[in-house]
Amino acid sequence: MKIKILLIIVFLFYPLSGEWLQYEDVVVKSPFRIASLGNIKLFPNEDAFIFKGKDKNYRSLYKVSLPSFDTLRIISGAELLYKGDTLNIDDIIISNSGTYILIINKKKQIWRHSFSGSFYLFDIQKKKITSLGNGDPHIRNVKFSPNDKLIAYVKKDNNLYTYDIEKKFERKLTNSGSETITNGHFGWLYEEELSGYDGYRWSPDSEFIAYWEEDESMVEEFNLHDELKLYPELKKIKYPKVGRSNPKLRIGIVRAKGGGRRWVNTKDKKEYYLPWMKWVNDEKIAFLKIDRIQKEWKLKVLDKNKGNPFSIITENDRDGWVDNDGQIYFLDDGRVIWISEKTGYKHIRIAKHSGSREWPITNGEWEVKEIKHIDENNELVYFTANKESTFENRFYSIRFDGTDIKLLTSESGDHQIKISGTRKYFIDTYSSMKKPKTIILKEIKSGETITIIDTTEIKQFLDYQWSFPKLIKFPSLDNQVTLDGFIILPSNYDPQKKYPVIMHGYGMPGTQIVWNRWSNIIHQYFAQKGFLVFSMDTRGMGGRGEKFKNLGYGNIAKYLAKDQLAGLEYLIQEGYADRGRIGAWGASGGGYFTCLMLTKNGPYFKAGVAISPVTDFRLYDTAYTERYMGLLKDNKDGYDSTSTLKWIYRMNGSLLLLHGSMDDNVHSQNTFMFVKDALEANKDVDWYIYPGKNHGIYGDGYRQHLYRKIFEFFEQKL
Repeated sequence: MKIKILLIIVFLFYPLSGEWLQYEDVVVKSPFRIASLGNIKLFPNEDAFIFKGKDKNYRSLYKVSLPSFDTLRIISGAELLYKGDTLNIDDIIISNSGTYILIINKKKQIWRHSFSGSFYLFDIQKKKITSLGNGDPHIRNVKFSPNDKLIAYVKKDNNLYTYDIEKKFERKLTNSGSETITNGHFGWLYEEELSGYDGYRWSPDSEFIAYWEEDESMVEEFNLHDELKLYPELKKIKYPKVGRSNPKLRIGIVRAKGGGRRWVNTKDKKEYYLPWMKWVNDEKIAFLKIDRIQKEWKLKVLDKNKGNPFSIITENDRDGWVDNDGQIYFLDDGRVIWISEKTGYKHIRIAKHSGSREWPITNGEWEVKEIKHIDENNELVYFTANKESTFENRFYSIRFDGTDIKLLTSESGDHQIKISGTRKYFIDTYSSMKKPKTIILKEIKSGETITIIDTTEIKQFLDYQWSFPKLIKFPSLDNQVTLDGFIILPSNYDPQKKYPVIMHGYGMPGTQIVWNRWSNIIHQYFAQKGFLVFSMDTRGMGGRGEKFKNLGYGNIAKYLAKDQLAGLEYLIQEGYADRGRIGAWGASGGGYFTCLMLTKNGPYFKAGVAISPVTDFRLYDTAYTERYMGLLKDNKDGYDSTSTLKWIYRMNGSLLLLHGSMDDNVHSQNTFMFVKDALEANKDVDWYIYPGKNHGIYGDGYRQHLYRKIFEFFEQKL
């Protein structure tokens, strides 16, 4: 008890004698040392990971064995000499057996996740290096076959190839590739909203490849203007906006050594997506078919050589949407395990191979987040879930029959899990609002600590006037639900004073912003400048079951606007907030949130900063928007209500918009349209366009300018 009282005293009074964060601490170089393993790659089928060296060893790769942490250099810079040049290591891919490492050189980003580059095959034992495609810098989506004898990849001609490692021979598997047809690699829409960029799957026996052929010829192009060239250049994106034509897909199955292609029959009268595919075994393949409005998916299976696909499992949600989370697993005995919302919460289910009978593995008023591993021999599923708290992901195991559920991460906080190659250990990275990041190696069956890998010293934060967040609960204005949020009080908070508030939001359907995690340094800077920071999860957001999240369906703005006012009312009634000095900020979906607060909730907000905002969802893509809003032709009123442009007449405060000129995701068109309408309505709006920058607006000078403008704006306006 004495120890607890002492800790409370430290938390309450230590900051009074501490230092203050400076702008450079927040944006240029943090004064805090945070626990980290760096960018590691887990070694397949071994308890080990690989990391890249630093400084003079930046061309070296090291292998760390677990649990001993013995470290061995497996590649040195001297061994990366190829045709007179020493290769830089931009990234790596480890083969399934650990025999080879692919060195990625000249890595160039395409969209958010996809990239191209030159790939070099390094034999770890023989210390030999071989080039794929003679150093072609446009190779992408490279994967080893399961037996490590072949490598598949997509080239600039948008065709799929394989490379025989032993024979050093390249085969072209497809011929339809063109400017509008891609094999084995997805275009913008599927990469960003549905599947990622990976457009093919190796069969378990390495004999076949199932792949998507994507035809974007019917998709309209959106042009980004690169003004940094002497004569501005156009970057064209096949980008289907709401209500427009989507790309068309078909699934092909081809022999990995060429020939024998077969097309899968996926035809349907209705429009649909094909976002997921996996081999069941050497002979059968499964795929998901989702209707365009994403209210139903069907899991279909077919024989690789003959017959039509047949449905084995169906999920639907007539009041909302079905998630495409890729969490579907086939057991060796043919049974299927997946995450379902059939109980009203996301839970793990299991079914017979035919889907004729299914039953739950987990159950209750909590949600499974991710299946991390399935141990078939012992009939155990390892998964993360928010069973202990809506604000925390913890790690569990449970038997196939739903018994013997075990909590493997006992520490309060939000946990991120990496499982070692033999599935004997896991690396647990976690933090809470009261405890900064800790990294621990644990035994997977019991959750017992093997060793503490790294910790973050809390004293360094106390030295800098750290203000600990506080979880809060309050009723909605209609008293229908209790809502969750958190506040960060100004440093040296005086309960006799009322403070300006900065609301940080996101609010997109099914997401969550309130977590029991260590605080954001930007919010701490606001707190030191005398602001109260507030965030909340409104109706329509995630973590609380299907009914709660579906409340946002068809009108994203409805409860996002209403419930934020309930949070504001709570802050005022509790004596925290100065109702005349309320601000909002956020990026991407949070940029939309900010514009909505300053328009639809305009009478209550004095200032806001919107980074890369959607301002009207008619301007955004089909797959994301129609998932939560339905089709435009069926829901015009919902789209009108959701558009911030329709609410500009209610805007009373000042708004700053920040956007990258080459944003391929949320086009700067959104900002331009908002600015146009705001100026015509004589509203107080400022904006900056960052030349050549995409959705994230990264880059030292750019990022520093962005945050400087945010901080200055709130200090001036609030």
